[in-house]
Amino acid sequence: MAKRQTRRSISVKGITYQRLKDYCESTGLSVSGYLEEIIAEKLDAAGVPVPTVVKPRPTTKLIENEDIVSQHFTF
Repeated sequence: MAKRQTRRSISVKGITYQRLKDYCESTGLSVSGYLEEIIAEKLDAAGVPVPTVVKPRPTTKLIENEDIVSQHFTF
């Protein structure tokens, strides 16, 4: 595993993910590889330049002695 994680996350609707997963399984492709290929093709066609440096994720800094409060609601 790499020392530094460079992957990011995106969200899609459940039905979209299931269609994507089913398609990739039936064609023997990985979901991430398939998506990267499609996205790269679209960005290339739009003339979006490839960056030479990937910006790091922003970090959140906690204020000293600040409590982290988490809530979970179920309806």
